Amino acid sequence: MAKVALLIGVSEYEPGLNSLPGAVKDVEAMQRVLVNPEMGGFTMADITVLKNSQRQQIEDAIYHLFSNREKNDLLLFYFSGHGIKDDRGKLYLSTRATKTQNGKLVTPSAVAASVLHDNINDSRSQRQVVILDCAQSQSILLY
Repeated sequence: MAKVALLIGVSEYEPGLNSLPGAVKDVEAMQRVLVNPEMGGFTMADITVLKNSQRQQIEDAIYHLFSNREKNDLLLFYFSGHGIKDDRGKLYLSTRATKTQNGKLVTPSAVAASVLHDNINDSRSQRQVVILDCAQSQSILLY
């Protein structure tokens, strides 16, 4: 049984989105908890940390977290940053390059939550933890 985590923090943004200085600090705090043998018991080698990354890097890391896993592997996904809904109510996770235009999300500049959802569903792991610490978001449900 493997224990693998992906921690993403986005605190720096293009104009139009407020910076979130605490997002990267949240990721660092989560990492400390996970490597603590009395709490998380993860090894540093099994934790991927992304700070202020671009969309493709985040999507690749999501893919690698959930792919080629076994049934009993424990997978943890943590995101701290802006969660933004588009006009149709679909959730997106912000990246450093996420932009808005005329008050609306430029969707190719963010990670669609459906990318996360699809990778979760495609994984053989049946032990998955998803934590979305999103600012400026409404109620979020992933199934």
